[in-house]
Amino acid sequence: MKKTLLSLACASLLASSGAFASDWTLTGNVGLVSDYMFRGITQTDSDPAIQGGLDLTHVKGFFAGVWGSNVESDVTAVVNYNGANVELDAYLGWSGEIANKTTLTVKALRYNYPGSNLALDPDTNEYSAYLGHDFGRFSAKAGVNYSDDFYGAKEAAYLDLGVSIPVGRVTVGLHYGAQDYNNDALGDDYEDYSVGVSGTAAGLNLGVTFTGTDGVATTNTTRAAYDDAVVFSVSKTF
Repeated sequence: MKKTLLSLACASLLASSGAFASDWTLTGNVGLVSDYMFRGITQTDSDPAIQGGLDLTHVKGFFAGVWGSNVESDVTAVVNYNGANVELDAYLGWSGEIANKTTLTVKALRYNYPGSNLALDPDTNEYSAYLGHDFGRFSAKAGVNYSDDFYGAKEAAYLDLGVSIPVGRVTVGLHYGAQDYNNDALGDDYEDYSVGVSGTAAGLNLGVTFTGTDGVATTNTTRAAYDDAVVFSVSKTF
């Protein structure tokens, strides 16, 4: 009898743990880009970057993840992280459908630059909320990102608008963003935009994107980091 009860208890425990595990999905990604562009600004002095991450998602919409990339550490570069050659990010949030074909995503994100000697601390907390809708022939999203101490330069907000349009075997992506700083320690408020094409081949995700900016003064000492660029990317999800 005791053995029977023990067997039933073990079976129940294994079943419950299996159900718990099946509620979560772990995926990873690794990729190479010809230039790491962040909101229209090169983070690698126009050099290539190796990037990758891990994502844990729950059937109820909760998610958490980590992501990393090399960044420019050389102080002679227009934009650099002065001693930090890696960006390591961590995030968590929730995403789910709140109406027919309409999705809400909220996220808290931490940017980390270990080893940086910048006068302004680049390690940053940022919070975002996005709404997305599938219109059938295309999908669109709109979001706001906010930080109370953006890269050590007080408050900042970023408006992010995007449209994805399937065209045959590829997807055309359109993006517009507007960066607003509370002060000018990081430079001018500006806008960025991009047009890209992405698709898959041989199990790889391939893309090419043109990105540009507007509103940055020609007298800005970091103006070169905002230059128009064409970025090629290849990545693998597993």
